Amino acid sequence: MPDSEVETMNEAVNEAVSEEYDVIVVGAGIGGATCAALLARRGARTLLVDQNARPGGKAMVGGREGGFRYDLWPIVGGPSLGSQFARVLDELGMSDELEILTPSQSNVILYRKEGGGAYAKVVGSSVPDPQTAAQVFNMLGLQPADLPETLRLFEDVSGMSPEEIDKLDQVSFADFLSGYRIPQSFLSYLGMQANIIFVVPIDQVAASEMIRVLQDFGAGGAGRYHAGGFGHMAEVFCRGVERYGGRVLLGTRVTKVQVESGAVRGIVTDAGSFRAPVVVSNTGIQPTVLKLVGEEHFDDSYVGYVRELVPSQAIMGIRYFLDRPFFEHGMYIAFSDESYLDADRFARLQSGWLPDDVLVFNTVPAFYDKSLAPEGKQCAVMGTFCAPDPDLAYAEALWQRLDETAKRLWPGLAECVESETRFGNRQVSDLTRDSVLPGQGGECIGLAQIVGQCGKQKPNAAAPIGGLYYVGCDAGGYGCGTHQAADSGVKVAALVQEQQLR
Repeated sequence: MPDSEVETMNEAVNEAVSEEYDVIVVGAGIGGATCAALLARRGARTLLVDQNARPGGKAMVGGREGGFRYDLWPIVGGPSLGSQFARVLDELGMSDELEILTPSQSNVILYRKEGGGAYAKVVGSSVPDPQTAAQVFNMLGLQPADLPETLRLFEDVSGMSPEEIDKLDQVSFADFLSGYRIPQSFLSYLGMQANIIFVVPIDQVAASEMIRVLQDFGAGGAGRYHAGGFGHMAEVFCRGVERYGGRVLLGTRVTKVQVESGAVRGIVTDAGSFRAPVVVSNTGIQPTVLKLVGEEHFDDSYVGYVRELVPSQAIMGIRYFLDRPFFEHGMYIAFSDESYLDADRFARLQSGWLPDDVLVFNTVPAFYDKSLAPEGKQCAVMGTFCAPDPDLAYAEALWQRLDETAKRLWPGLAECVESETRFGNRQVSDLTRDSVLPGQGGECIGLAQIVGQCGKQKPNAAAPIGGLYYVGCDAGGYGCGTHQAADSGVKVAALVQEQQLR
């Protein structure tokens, strides 16, 4: 978003105010911005507030001197076709204001068998390609004897009905896979997918969540990006809020959600107070309940439930600013039989264990949109997985191992690096999610999509306080990362309309 637009949005912030709205949305991440734009479009007097100078939350687009623009961490989206983003842009009448990019030859998968050796490689498209499955099977070294069971798994997953999927909320994806005789290489591939899509171990993610997303990707592909940077979508949605008569306040920290007689009445910010009978929080269910509202307004059993919810794991990494084009594609995922993460390996990370090569998720924003880097240069955003603790004890060791892995994977990279910056859990928490419980705050997605937190066990988007709602990856939606946040934004906007704005 141009600085002039940021200044325009914040013209009134200097004066303490007390204004009336139909709905206040706290947090301009993907879920909050989606929800606010739709409510404004449908006639609600809407205020959207965010503590940062730019919208986007965990998908925020940043920048540095010299003309580089990049995402907070490596990010692409799925499904590529038929996403909620496209549907929301269409309803807002803004489809011509942001280009959704779905390039071919953009997705690179690198795999190494147990015991070392060279990485095998597949280059695929961000949209469905019937040849990709055969190429992946070849990369993984599947033998003719492996194919019947592997194809049976594919057929079962692709043909499963919504009712059948719902029955798997209490089954981990690893347990679901135990019913199939698949080779280790394919199990490692699916473990990597669980790590990338949900940022959780394969033996904790709910089979229902994984299967829904695999069906989405089968129909619509994966690897979508957005012109202007991935999080530019949130910036466009903020323009939509204002276009339909709402207001956006950036650089404005919410300090309190006001509650009177068991119902919300508005918010207090460092720019003044704002009144509304509905408050939608995109700040996370735990920070909302335990900090912004205050646990004294909730039943003890509900507070206990909220405290026990489990966040996703985190992504930390390095941005390499390159003095020349080095990478030929937009997304790279490198994994091995030793580096995909299950619950045991995540636990071992806490004790200092690191694989020789960590799993690497690498994106190159300028591959998708050349304006995101100066002419003749690139930025590569590389990340790997860790616990969400903002004060992670093994951060230095993991950054070092990521750097070593990257330079083994891509010989010659070091000679192109003109500078680099690190990003970690503390930065993520400071920008996107207050740390209100020990070891939490730096999580990548929000609440983990694990057994016990999905389907009927997923937190209700309507809080047990009148007029209070949660939006984003903690409640209301399903899907892969930002798509789950947008799906929540769509569904929570409809819920607010139905329950509050009739």
